[in-house]
Amino acid sequence: MQQAVFMAHCPYELGDIVEVAIIEGMAITGYPRRLGTAEMQITDIITEHSLKNGTVSFIYELDGKKRMQLIPWNELTKGAKNIDK
Repeated sequence: MQQAVFMAHCPYELGDIVEVAIIEGMAITGYPRRLGTAEMQITDIITEHSLKNGTVSFIYELDGKKRMQLIPWNELTKGAKNIDK
């Protein structure tokens, strides 16, 4: 068995309230429009560590119901031109 050790910084804490837009199955934070967003509480944080890739990602349980990765709007639109047009 291989031992794995990692250190990661999570941008959120349990109990944080985040404004989220659920679009095509993705939970997006920092969405530029208020319409279609909802405030949700982070009720659990699951850490996913890939030994092969050496990466760490976080999955958030929102309102005790949905488990999703939070995707910042600015990361989703990097490289995209005229996204709102």
